[in-house]
Amino acid sequence: MKKVILGLAIGSAVGYLVRKMQEEGKFDCIRDRADNFVSKSKRDLKNVADITKNEAGYLKERLENVITKGK
Repeated sequence: MKKVILGLAIGSAVGYLVRKMQEEGKFDCIRDRADNFVSKSKRDLKNVADITKNEAGYLKERLENVITKGK
């Protein structure tokens, strides 16, 4: 029972400290970095999709040229 009470006391103290730090804005830099990371990831994913689409179009054109020359 002592361990449960000790755990509750420590958990409450940690929760209070985290809430206090949040009010002071200590976690703003973490949020900003996460936002930058997500933005870069979205941009990179869009670039990969565009490159893949362009490459598929190029290969389609080359295949059509090869088929046309073969006939």
